[in-house]
Amino acid sequence: MKNKTKIALGLTTSALALGLYINKQCFVAKEEKITLASEKLQSPIKITQISDFHSNAIKNLDELLINIKNFNPDFIILTGDIIDYGTVSKIERSVYFLKKLSTLNKSTYYITGNHEEAGPNLDVFLKEIDKLGIKYLKNEGELLNVNDNKIYLYGTSMFSFSYENYKPSKESVNIILSHFSKNVRDNYRGDEDFIFSGHTHGGQVRMPIVGGLLAPGEGVLPDFDMGAFLYKNSTIYVDSGLGNTFLPLRFLDQIQYSNITLVPVV
Repeated sequence: MKNKTKIALGLTTSALALGLYINKQCFVAKEEKITLASEKLQSPIKITQISDFHSNAIKNLDELLINIKNFNPDFIILTGDIIDYGTVSKIERSVYFLKKLSTLNKSTYYITGNHEEAGPNLDVFLKEIDKLGIKYLKNEGELLNVNDNKIYLYGTSMFSFSYENYKPSKESVNIILSHFSKNVRDNYRGDEDFIFSGHTHGGQVRMPIVGGLLAPGEGVLPDFDMGAFLYKNSTIYVDSGLGNTFLPLRFLDQIQYSNITLVPVV
C-alpha cells in the first residue's frame, strides 16, 4: 500500500507540475528580442510584432505593455488572427487588448489571418480597430519615412492574397506583412526585403533540436515553424504568436511577442 501511495502521489505531483507548466506556456507572454540586417538601411528601425493573439487572456498584460513601451518601437505590426472567431465575447477581448496597446501611441498596422477571414463579423472588428486609429492593410501598401529610411510596408490578405497593388522600389526597404509566409513564398518576386508572418504558432508543441512537430499548412516537422529564415533574397521572420487555438496546449513554445530591431549591415 505504501508503494502504491508513493506512486499515486508522484503521478499527481507530476500531473500538477505539467499542468502549471502548460498554463504558463499558454497564458504568460514572453518578450522575444531579435535583430535583423539589411544593406538598404541607413539607421536602425524598431518594430514590435504581435501575431495570432486569438482573443487570449494574457496574465502578464501589464508587463507586456511596459516592455513594448521601454522598447519604444517606431511602429507596431499585427500579423493576423488577432481574434479567434467573430463572436461578441472574443471580439470584445481582442479589442480590450488593442485598446491597452493603443495607449502607447504608436502607429499600428493590421492584416487579417484565416480566423478573421473565415469567421463572422469581421466588419464589426474592423470598425472597432478603425476607432483606435489602427491601419488595416488589405493587399495595399504605405510608404513610410522612419529614421531617414524609406520603408514600403505592404499588407496582404490571407485568402485573397494579391500583389496587384504592390509597388516597391530599389531605394526603399520593402516589408511584407503576410499572415502565412507560404503565400509569399508561392508568389515570390525577389524584391521583398523582409517578410513578417505568423500562423504556425511555432508548432505549439516543440521538441529539442527537432523544433515544431506540426504546423498548419506547413505539415509535419515544418521548415518555417518560427524564427528568422533566409529565403532567396529575403529574410522571413515567423512569430509563434500570443494565443492558442482549439486547445490551450503549448510545450517548449511559450506565447510571445517580438521586439525586432532592423539594422544596417556593418
